[in-house]
Amino acid sequence: MLKKNVFPALLLVMAVGFSNVVLASSGADVKAAMGPLRDSLLTMLKNADKRGPEQQKAVKETAGKVSQLIKELKVPADKESVAAELKSVWNEFNKVREEKVVPAILAGNTSEAEKLANGEQKQRLMKIMQLCDQLK
Repeated sequence: MLKKNVFPALLLVMAVGFSNVVLASSGADVKAAMGPLRDSLLTMLKNADKRGPEQQKAVKETAGKVSQLIKELKVPADKESVAAELKSVWNEFNKVREEKVVPAILAGNTSEAEKLANGEQKQRLMKIMQLCDQLK
C-alpha cells in the first residue's frame, strides 16, 4: 500500500518545489542572443531566396528569445536604471524591426531595409550591447 502512495506524493513534492524556481537571465545572456537575431535578419535581407516563412519564423523566434531574456533579467538594485534603459532601447529596436525593417525586406525594398539596419537599428544594437556590458 505504501508503494502506491509514494509516487503521487513524490510528484506533488516535485511540482511544488519546482513551482518556486525563478528563471533569471543576465546582460551577457541578452548580448549573446542578439547575435543570432542580427544574423537571422541579415540572412533575410541579403538573400532573396531566404525570405519565406521559415526564415521569417527564425527572425521572430530569435527576437522572442531576446524579449524573454530581457523579461527575465535580474540585476542588482544599483543597476535597475541600466536594465530599464535596456528594456526601452530593446522595445524600440524590436518595434522598428517588426514594423519597418521586415516589411521593407518582404516588399523587396532592400535599400530601405539596409538603410534602417545599418543606420538607426545599428545604433540601437550598439546601445543594447553597451548596456548589456554595464550589467556585468
